[in-house]
Amino acid sequence: MQTPPARPDWTPHERRYRLVIDSLKEVVFQTNAEGAWTFLNPAWSEITGHPVEESLGRHFSEFVYEEDQRRSLEGLRKLVTKELEYVRTEVRYVNRGGGFRWVEVYGRLMMGEDGAVLGTSGTLNDITERKASDGALARRERYLTALVEVQQRLLAVRDGGDLYGPVLEPLGQSSGASRVYVFELHPSPDGNHLCSQRAEWCAPGVGAEIDNPQLQNLPMMPDLERWLKTLSRGDVIEGLVETFPPVERELLEPQGILSILVLPLRVQGVLTGFVGFDNCAEARRWDRLEVDLLSAAAGAVSVALERRESERALRERERRFRQLAENASDVLYLYRCEAPRGFVYVSRVAHAKLGYGPVAHYGDADLWYRRVHPEDRDALERLLEAPRASAGAPVTVRYLHPDGRTLWLEHVVVPVTDAMGRMVAVEGLARDITERRQAEEALRLSEASFRALLEGVPDAAAIERDGHIVYANAALVGTLGFERAEQLVGRQLSEFVKDMRGTEAVRAGALTGERRLVRRDGRTRVAEVVSLPLRFDGQPAVVSIARDVTEQRQLQARLTLADRLASVGTLAAGIAHEINNPLAFVLSNLSFLSDEFRRNLPPGDGATALQARLRGEPDLGEWLEVLHEACEGAERVRQIVRQLKTFSRPDEENVSPLDVHGVLESVAMMAANEIRHRAQLRRNYGDIPPVMANEGKLSQVFLNLVVNAAQAIPEGSAHRHEIRLATRRDGRSRVVVEVQDTGVGIQKEVIDRIFDPFFTTKPVGVGTGLGLSICHSIIHGLGGDITVESEPGKGTIFRVSLPTMEQDTRAAAAALDVTPRPLIQPRGRVLVVDDEPAVGRVLQRILRGHEVEVACSGRQALELLEQGMEPDAVLCDVMMPDLTGRDVYESVRREHAGLEGRFVFVSGGAFTTGAREFLASIPNILLEKPFDEGRVRRVVEDLVRLRRPTAEA
Repeated sequence: MQTPPARPDWTPHERRYRLVIDSLKEVVFQTNAEGAWTFLNPAWSEITGHPVEESLGRHFSEFVYEEDQRRSLEGLRKLVTKELEYVRTEVRYVNRGGGFRWVEVYGRLMMGEDGAVLGTSGTLNDITERKASDGALARRERYLTALVEVQQRLLAVRDGGDLYGPVLEPLGQSSGASRVYVFELHPSPDGNHLCSQRAEWCAPGVGAEIDNPQLQNLPMMPDLERWLKTLSRGDVIEGLVETFPPVERELLEPQGILSILVLPLRVQGVLTGFVGFDNCAEARRWDRLEVDLLSAAAGAVSVALERRESERALRERERRFRQLAENASDVLYLYRCEAPRGFVYVSRVAHAKLGYGPVAHYGDADLWYRRVHPEDRDALERLLEAPRASAGAPVTVRYLHPDGRTLWLEHVVVPVTDAMGRMVAVEGLARDITERRQAEEALRLSEASFRALLEGVPDAAAIERDGHIVYANAALVGTLGFERAEQLVGRQLSEFVKDMRGTEAVRAGALTGERRLVRRDGRTRVAEVVSLPLRFDGQPAVVSIARDVTEQRQLQARLTLADRLASVGTLAAGIAHEINNPLAFVLSNLSFLSDEFRRNLPPGDGATALQARLRGEPDLGEWLEVLHEACEGAERVRQIVRQLKTFSRPDEENVSPLDVHGVLESVAMMAANEIRHRAQLRRNYGDIPPVMANEGKLSQVFLNLVVNAAQAIPEGSAHRHEIRLATRRDGRSRVVVEVQDTGVGIQKEVIDRIFDPFFTTKPVGVGTGLGLSICHSIIHGLGGDITVESEPGKGTIFRVSLPTMEQDTRAAAAALDVTPRPLIQPRGRVLVVDDEPAVGRVLQRILRGHEVEVACSGRQALELLEQGMEPDAVLCDVMMPDLTGRDVYESVRREHAGLEGRFVFVSGGAFTTGAREFLASIPNILLEKPFDEGRVRRVVEDLVRLRRPTAEA
């Protein structure tokens, strides 16, 4: 390496020139004849990054890009040999970071005074930015040229031709890609997105992948989920493959792909496929310009796909329209108004409808003019020559069929205009309405017959139009007390029929209901009125027919008592059960008391014997308890009989101040058996005054409502349902009583009819349909109101409002609950299961020779058995509110096999259908209330003897 020459000693004049050279942005250089640097200004370091001191003395070619070194040395040779006077060229100089900069080199020879070659001198001008701009411009021109060629090739593709093949080659050549391809998306049978390669172009030496089976029906999920989401948004997939997720590299790297660009293909905003560009030669990213221009090309392909899809859809619509037109029952036609005038299109149905087919119409432009009825030719002329006058409204003309018939054709036409707005044709539809016109004619004839019919019917009838009477028959005139029909015409029917709904409500369908008919003299009759829409004299109208049912309603009032008895009959089994339970322990207790007197009082003078026994063993406390229970049972029987009397009274009309709570408690007692197996009864009584009412009628109303509430709840889930009785004031001197249940509810379509006579939702034989109607009549007769709210599946609320007496009169009752616990030494173990505690105590006394345990519910009995109790006999009530006797029996059979054989069932006589079937299916004994004490003892002793053969008799 040559040592750089020593810096000369500059004169002041030369130093000024040196300052100028050092401030230049261009590199000023000098070399010796061999090409080594002898001078470089500071711009050298700014452009290449190499320090001037380290560069001086080194050959200039060391800093030239390898591919440009040969050309640079050749230029030096030509200067030294004086083949060229100067050299101007563009080469790349390597910078200190390993990259390069484009520079423009200008060099000349330096000659000595003796003519010898000293070296070269010149400048290096950095043109990197300009070269980049020139390269980008060249690439842009190349891509734009390719884009134009792609557009031209797409336009040249015929219908159904290959869209992809012709455009991939120019895209691949312009982008410098190794491989260009198209994938289409299509659904799999399970709804997943699949993609399949449809076309491909490869650069020379690059392997094709079009036949790769892995690229057909390739699932997008889950491996290519990122691609699917990105492309669906309209974004691109671009980058070096080595930076992609592993699952994507497994698909791309075996194809030799180093970098990739994927552009979406979208039709009407929906992703249908993508265009891909692979670079298998170098891992080079696509810049923004390339992505934008290639996206434009992909957009052109998408537009072509969308155009093809639109054309296909248009052809399909045209095919369907023609198929619809050819199969329609109406005649479709296109009539040209300009010369040559005539039919351009007529659907085939014209032959069947008009007697002339399409060919006859095409050959004769005036066919319709000759076949139309003479009176309608002007209308036809306006139809075909000036359709704008009809403004799309139907035009009806008569047409003479070749077989002699006259057809009524209803035409609807629209004008067809050219680009200048001139009408050139008429497009229309001709519909045969002959049958409709004949029907309208027949209707007009029938209206006259209808008028005659209404005159002959015995029921009152009127026809209204726009809310006013236009016709009244003789029956209506006589019923309302008038002499002539003209006295009613023009008046409103609602003047005479109260509670009448407007004619607008009738347009949706027939309306029926019971209304009050007010005569001219003010007297009122009850009538069933039906109103329905019809056409009268060719116009919409409403006909109303009223049948006088005043006598029928009077007869219905007489049936009220019979309905009360029917209500009692419905509860007969429950009443028997309620009577038998207290009678069971009343009779047993009285029997026990009789035995005690017989066994414990000595013979002789009764008073003396009694005093003697009072000082001895007899337990007077137990006797007192027995007497209390007997009194309690007798009182309950008396209350039940009182309620029976209330419901069996004649139809009294007198009203008096009445305690609503007392009525509700009586009703609750009467309906107890209906309620207990279906729901729990809740009371929410407010502070209310007495109401003015009739006790028998009010009891009938609430008993009907409570029984209906119970029957709306299915059996077997009493712990999940409830019936609520609530009372309150409403702030208007009225008492409101609510009967609410959690039953099945009432359907919306029938809730407006539940108060109608003989309407019922119950099965045949279960209800008469009069109960709620009578309740409605009773409450309205007492000056009150009754309403209902219900939602299917969520229950019903009946709300009764009654006038009050503002006197705070309340009834109070006290109850005495004495529960003696007899202590008897048993011989066997007996479990008694009954929800009536007094019945349990009676059985304890009857079986006082045994160890008797009483359970007041089925659940308590099962708990005792779970705790280890092993009874020799189980006396179980059939009907209990929480668990029935059947439930206890089935649970014992599952959990304590063998014990079910020791069950003896007891009953007061009330059975559900399920309970009756259950008792018939098992061999166990049934004991009826009131008890036969001897039979009870024998049955229990037999069961104890089976368990304990050595037990004392």
